[in-house]
Order: sequence, then structure tokens, then C-alpha cells
Amino acid sequence: MKRFIPFILIIIGFVEFSNAQEHRRYALVWNDEFDSGFLDEMVWSKIPRSKADWAIHMSSDERLFGFDNGSLVLRGMVNDYLAKDTAAFLTGGVWGKGKKTFGYGRVEVRAKFDVAQGYWPAIWMLPWTDHKVNWPYAGEIDIMEHFRDNPFVNNTVHSHYTYNLRRRNRPSQVAYPSYNEGEYNTYSVERFQDSLVFFVNGRRTLTYPRFRDGRNGQFPFSDYEYYLILDAQLGRDRSPYIDTAKLPVELRIDYVRYYELDTKTDVIPEPQDYQQYTRKRYKFKKIVVDESETFDNPDEYHIVTRRGKATISGNVVWAQSTLNQLIGEDGRIANVDFYDKPACPYRGVSLDKNSKKWTFNEMKRLLDVMAFYKLNYLQWNGDGNCSEEEIDSLREYASDLGIQMIDDIPNVADVGLFLFSNNAQFPIVNRVFSKMAIGQGGFLSLSEFGDDELEALMAFSERFWRGGDAGEVKGGEVSPAGSRLANFKEKVSVHRERFHY
Repeated sequence: MKRFIPFILIIIGFVEFSNAQEHRRYALVWNDEFDSGFLDEMVWSKIPRSKADWAIHMSSDERLFGFDNGSLVLRGMVNDYLAKDTAAFLTGGVWGKGKKTFGYGRVEVRAKFDVAQGYWPAIWMLPWTDHKVNWPYAGEIDIMEHFRDNPFVNNTVHSHYTYNLRRRNRPSQVAYPSYNEGEYNTYSVERFQDSLVFFVNGRRTLTYPRFRDGRNGQFPFSDYEYYLILDAQLGRDRSPYIDTAKLPVELRIDYVRYYELDTKTDVIPEPQDYQQYTRKRYKFKKIVVDESETFDNPDEYHIVTRRGKATISGNVVWAQSTLNQLIGEDGRIANVDFYDKPACPYRGVSLDKNSKKWTFNEMKRLLDVMAFYKLNYLQWNGDGNCSEEEIDSLREYASDLGIQMIDDIPNVADVGLFLFSNNAQFPIVNRVFSKMAIGQGGFLSLSEFGDDELEALMAFSERFWRGGDAGEVKGGEVSPAGSRLANFKEKVSVHRERFHY
């Protein structure tokens, strides 16, 4: 087992809870379980037909709507009575337009759908405005779409930035997560002032941050409230035909639930707040490594604690680090269940431009600070006041911390090298990262930085490379709006106090 690192009591990066009801930031404020057997007309309306490609077959035909075993059933079918309606196909859908909108928080939908060529079931959101705003300027949030017989679903973000300007990769606008075909799956989106976060069955699949300060219509998602659309569409899904042999098809909605933030701010609480569980806490007993659960991302991990026993899987180093942060000073820990993974594989520090002759203890401390912020690469040519034996010892120590020590920066596309002088101010740093810090990640090139600047830069990089953005600086302090881990100065001071820096 890797060394159990005594880091401070905070959680690094985004924490994804497998059950929204257990997430202390939320309170369930509205839900429709569809148990009544009829459509709540105070919330839902049947979607009328229009010229939009997704609505060309919409109909209010009663056969397209139903309830079965506590689920709303929406159908797509061949039109068998052309004398009444000339459309070749009929599809059913409902929406909350003009009736029910959702603010910041989590919208969660449990659904099951059939699979057929030409069938296009979707769970998505559009903004509600009191004035006309042409699509896609006010944004579109596709919580789930399924096309043809793909073994995955789509989570997608649309805006003027992604559609008209075709800027779809910085940041990425779409994810293609797997799902359990033929079964009910839970599809969710969390909407904040600074980001959208998508989930499938409790696993985070896509984080879409506010980028470049939302310029060029990149992030309209904090400007409006959004209503939900549930529909069983046919056609216009980039498939050559509709497989009529498999019609009718169904989209079944078990429930829709809306969890509102339990504070009056849209900012995720600082990580230490996760210790403030009202539920019972247990004396920490032991760690068990579950090797049966594997992940495609080498930095991803899963932690489950029950009655003081922790089961971890995936990246054991990061999992142990975070687990130690969850244990209180009283040696107790609450029951938790979450996954964590970074947005970028390369999160590094480069010492090439730094003329300081690093000693063994200074290098070891640098590695400790990097591990604290979960930075995983240190590029260093060995130049300094370290012997060969000390360098070998540092490499072994770095490996135990989950950090790779390398001689050169990897020749990988879309990996940035961030050059900062020691007089760089945080607003400047923020703008630099806003322009560059998306993609594979990057390396901080440190030059004559003091402790404050060095750790602040690492805090900025962690927020970008593990998701989210660095926020704004106003009056010398970090604004709480627009930042996943805004209060990094407090975080640094706590870290220093713990390690006596």
C-alpha cells in the first residue's frame, strides 16, 4: 500500500456524490413522481408541432401519452390515419414552458427508452424569457439525448459560442457516457453561476465552465431560468431512415426532481464545509482497497465509508490523500460515497526557468505542496544542491505521492507551458489561464516566486485542471462568484499552519 499522506482536512477538486439526496448542498424542493396517473397541467403542457426539426411530428394524440406503473410514457408511432393528420409519424412530448422553471441547483430525471434507428428520445432544457431571444443565444442544455443504436447517450451544451462560432472544444461542449440499455437510468445536470455539471447514474460525465468571462455568448446559462422538455422524437437524428418495424417506441419517465441549493449563493461551499455533516460520524477504523473496480482515467478514484471503514478503488494515492482529509481531528468520519477525477491529465510544475538551487528539503517540500493540490508532474533536470542519492530518494518520494518526476515536458498536443514572472498579479494569471488552461492541461513555469505566489499559482492551476475556473479578483480578494474553490488564500494559510511553513 502506498504511503498514507497526512494532508489537511479538505477535499481537493470536485466531489461527485452518487446520490443527490445525500449531498448536503441541496434540498429537494420540487418533484413529480407521476404516480397520480394524469398530467399535472399546472406544470406540464403537451408540445405543439412546429417547424423545428425536433417538433415536426409532435401531436396531442392521446395514444402518444400514458401512465404505467408510476411512469409517464411518451410514444412515437407511425401515423395510421393520414386523413386526420398528414404527418407520416406522430410523437409525444411535454414541456414546462410558461409554467415551471428551474434556477440554480440540480435537475434529476430517471428514465428508460427504446432503441431504434431514427428514434431520438431527449431530456433537455431551454431558457424562459419575457422577450424574444433567438436560438441559440440564450443557450440549450441537453441533459440526455440518444441517437440510433449507439451504446452511449449525449450530454451537450449549445450556445452562440458553440453553434454559430463553432468553438466546441475549448471547453468541450459534449460528452458521450455509457448507460444501461433497456433499464432505468438517472440523468442529471447541476447549474451554477460559473458552470454546468452533468451526471449519468451519479457519475460526473461533463463539466462545462464559464470560460473567457463568458464573452462571445460562451456562457448564457447564468442569465435565465430554464424549463424542462421531455420528448420521444422521430427523425432528424442524422440517421438515413426511421425503422418502422420497431415502432411504436417509448420514453418512460419515472420521476423528475429538483434540488435547490441550500444557501443563498450559487457557489459550492469551501471543502472544509463537507466536514459539517449533521449525520452521525464514526471512529475511523481501516482502509480496504477494492481492486475489482477499475476506471479509464488513471487519476479517478472512488471512496465509500461506512461506520468508519473506508473502501477505496482506482487511484489509491489520491484516494488515500482525500480520505485523510475527510477524517476529522477527532479521528472520526461521516458515511460518504463519491467519485473524483481531474479534467486534464497533465497538471505539472516546471523548474527549467527557475535559477534557484533547490536543496533536498526544499524539493521535498515542493513535492508536498504539489501533492496537496494534486499536481502530478514535476519537470526538473536535477540541477541544484542535491546529490545523486538525494535525487533518487526524491523520485521515490514523488512516486509515493502520485507525482512523476520527468526531465522534459511531454510532447503532447494541447499541453500548455505557463510562464509567469514573480510580479504576476492574480487577475493577470486568471486571464492567462482563461486563454490557455483547457485541454490536456499544462505546466507552471516558476521563476523566483515566493511561497505565497507559488501556492497561489498552484491553487489556480488546480481549479482549472480539475475543472471549473479561477474566478475574479476584486479589491485584492477573490470574489466568491464564479469560482469552484474561490477562497484559496484561506486554503493556503491552513496548509501552512498544518505544516509549519
